Amino acid sequence: MNICISMKNLNKKIFFIVLFLFCIVHNYPSYSSGLEKLSGISVVIGDDIILDSEIKNRNEEKSFCNTDILNNILTQKLMLYYAKKDKSIKISDQELELKIQEFLLEMKKKYINQEEFLTQFQNKEFLKKLTEEIKNQRYIEKFYDKITDDVEATPKEVKHFLNQKQNQIPYIPKKICISYIIFYPKLSNINKKKIIDFLNQIKKEIHSDIDFPTKAILFSEDDSSALKGGLIQGMKINNLSQEFVHLVLSLKKGEISKPFETDLGFHIIKLEKKRKDEIDFRHILIKPKYSKNELYKTKLFSEFFRKRMIHQKINLDEIPSLLKQNKIVDVIVRDSIWMEENQLSKDTKKAFLLFKKGEITNPHKEIIDGKEAFVIIKFLDEKPSKPFSFEENYNFLKNFVKNIKKKEKIKNWSEKILKNTYYVKINC
Repeated sequence: MNICISMKNLNKKIFFIVLFLFCIVHNYPSYSSGLEKLSGISVVIGDDIILDSEIKNRNEEKSFCNTDILNNILTQKLMLYYAKKDKSIKISDQELELKIQEFLLEMKKKYINQEEFLTQFQNKEFLKKLTEEIKNQRYIEKFYDKITDDVEATPKEVKHFLNQKQNQIPYIPKKICISYIIFYPKLSNINKKKIIDFLNQIKKEIHSDIDFPTKAILFSEDDSSALKGGLIQGMKINNLSQEFVHLVLSLKKGEISKPFETDLGFHIIKLEKKRKDEIDFRHILIKPKYSKNELYKTKLFSEFFRKRMIHQKINLDEIPSLLKQNKIVDVIVRDSIWMEENQLSKDTKKAFLLFKKGEITNPHKEIIDGKEAFVIIKFLDEKPSKPFSFEENYNFLKNFVKNIKKKEKIKNWSEKILKNTYYVKINC
């Protein structure tokens, strides 16, 4: 048997009709066999349902009878139910479209197989369900904001929190100072030609105004613009490289460029609008794809250069001139950069485990700006993690306490609503 839920102010007649139908389903095989898919329902709120599997999936090791998990799901569903009834809460098509684009952008990053992503993206049923889920999430967020809009945290409350909740006080992350060298493989002429040929083929297939945006969505590897059809608006001309500016300004409105290379990769662009000091354009970016041999050569080169740095005591400012004419790698050098430890990649964190100040790591592979590279890092200094203080970090602590109070208010609201709710739980 499952959880059945209804509001106390429900008409008794409706309640007994529901009870009558419930008894029919459980006593007649002909009815129950036709409703087998409903056997996993745990809770019904308005027109929304919570399944046993939905509760179990929140934590596979915990039973769906776990009170914390169930209460959290109930709270989310209750907020959604009341948000949809609240006429002051509205979600515009423009707002929803923006949220969908943000979600798809994150989703695209996680797909190793881009064809699989494109298949999902072109599935109308998938997009319909996704749109509904994102819309529901926005309803919950707006209802949460409405309920907690008046929540504030006074200096007295912040001080009280610091005194009474020592174990909950957040810490300033550990910071480290590093210098590093990035070794990018030089792309072979053969691989360059493959990318340029691919972009030329895309250009040939563009015959109408909607073709370029469609191709950008499908193929561009610029995460910030791909799902907008490659559109970049209001770009200041002064912020572009001379090569880029020269090429863009040579185009007429609606004209598409030949493929060209920048530090980011290979592009084709279509000029949308040209103003005095800024432009709107669409572009398709394809990032370099290095061969195993190119990566292997880069790794060997970076290992060799690390040894040379240690034995010959080469300074970082000497490196660009030393490697200017080499035919194996492109090099970027950064000196004395402070970073929070949680900003470092897993591989970089591992590299630092056994290293002392002044030591240089072995080369390890990283993905930087979407391109594979090998990195060596010199460990210069560190600042240990420490608790946030009232004097130095008041604004952060104020917001931290404020968020705790907001969660408490939502919890109290939910508990109050649930007091006016019938629910029966069996099989626990």
